[in-house]
Amino acid sequence: MSRTYLRVPRVRRLEYLIAFLESFENGQFDQTRAHKAIQRQIHHFEVEKARALGRQRPQMREGAYTLQECLRLSSALGLVDRFKRLTSKAAQVLDSSQRRPFLLRQMWQSYPRFRQVVLTTRDAEQLHLPFYTWDTFRQEGGNLYDLDFDRLNFEIIRDLATQLELVNWYPTEEKRQIVYSVASVATFTEIICRVGLPVERETFAQQCQHRTALDLDLLAVRDGHYEAQAKIELKNREYLILQTDSDQVFIRDHDVSPEDFEQVLWREYLSLSTMRPRFPVLYPHLRNQVCAALRISDQVFDRHLLSLTRQPRRLNIYPSGGILSYKDLAHLVKFLPAKTPRGQFITYLKVERRNIS
Repeated sequence: MSRTYLRVPRVRRLEYLIAFLESFENGQFDQTRAHKAIQRQIHHFEVEKARALGRQRPQMREGAYTLQECLRLSSALGLVDRFKRLTSKAAQVLDSSQRRPFLLRQMWQSYPRFRQVVLTTRDAEQLHLPFYTWDTFRQEGGNLYDLDFDRLNFEIIRDLATQLELVNWYPTEEKRQIVYSVASVATFTEIICRVGLPVERETFAQQCQHRTALDLDLLAVRDGHYEAQAKIELKNREYLILQTDSDQVFIRDHDVSPEDFEQVLWREYLSLSTMRPRFPVLYPHLRNQVCAALRISDQVFDRHLLSLTRQPRRLNIYPSGGILSYKDLAHLVKFLPAKTPRGQFITYLKVERRNIS
């Protein structure tokens, strides 16, 4: 018997959800006001894409469907009640400091397919999936990692999980998409089931569970086997701990030191520039390769890169403008480069080693 899961509403960007919630006045929903708020956010993205592509006119989209999907998502996450009034939970989405942990907890609890994608990505270490022909790929016997839903639903979840910094992804020239984890994720149920088993750290999933168990004192290791701790106190600043109705989820973000980031940045830059220092390389291409190598999010890459442009260490980094050439506009927002303090896109990067005496 096939399982029936609540479909994740087709809200590709969290900015649409935030614009929707911000449109409420005194907690009351007004369809015209909400529609205009979402249209403004859509138009903003289209203007940004047009700027990056060097186009004069941004594409126009109505936004009525996005409004209905935002309403569905808000209802499922408990942000609005059945009378379309804001609940107290909406404040946590509108507060940037509370947004990520709240949405992660609610998405994990409300949508089984969301956690399925996150854990499947972790278990496989990398998902190699078709970018377009999902049904044909399945018919030809391609590996879809037991994902029992279509490509569009997968990509909605992938995009939300990417913004929430659980996964990252990039397209390949062979019309494939490579999806990988950028955070260590483990559940209490998974960890406690390891009691009595031998210590294993061969796979990425086993590494996540092992480190989480020891960092949070959930398990101890004795004679090469896991054993339960007599007392558990869940306190560790490196971990985000989500309490759901049926389980606990432990998330630790992947981060890298400035030294490691710089080393991998230089290596991947030389790969793209065919070993030529100060040769222009597209920002999104370099970011894709560095993020995949280090298992970090685009946001972490941008922060490290901008920090190095302000305060160089072993490399001189020269940002420059230009025009992107990107065929699939549906995903372009994800691949927009970072901006300079003046609001200009950093389209190209040129890098060279510094002469440090």
